[in-house]
Amino acid sequence: MCEKYNGWTNWETWNAALWIGEVDGMGDEIFAQALKEIEDNTDDDTVDIPTAKYALSKWLEEFSTEMFFGHIDRDELHGPAADAIYVGYIPSVDWYSIAEHYIKDAQEGL
Repeated sequence: MCEKYNGWTNWETWNAALWIGEVDGMGDEIFAQALKEIEDNTDDDTVDIPTAKYALSKWLEEFSTEMFFGHIDRDELHGPAADAIYVGYIPSVDWYSIAEHYIKDAQEGL
């Protein structure tokens, strides 16, 4: 069982959120995507927040994985390093939790 880490689901989620926050422009791009997901999931002035969070979490996982690990050829990387990234780290990140953070910020910014 994973324990909470600095208010996040686990260490991997905290670490991913930290990386995202420190890369110039990445937070702004995610914030813009959060606004888009809110807009795309609004019907008659009612926002389907769970669907917006889910959509953003899927986008975040793909975007962040490509941003941080896209230069790594998974087929050429074997052993503990590949397992650490693709079996341990990425699947352990709670992307939905990070998406909640950005959706909340985007709602407050509207």
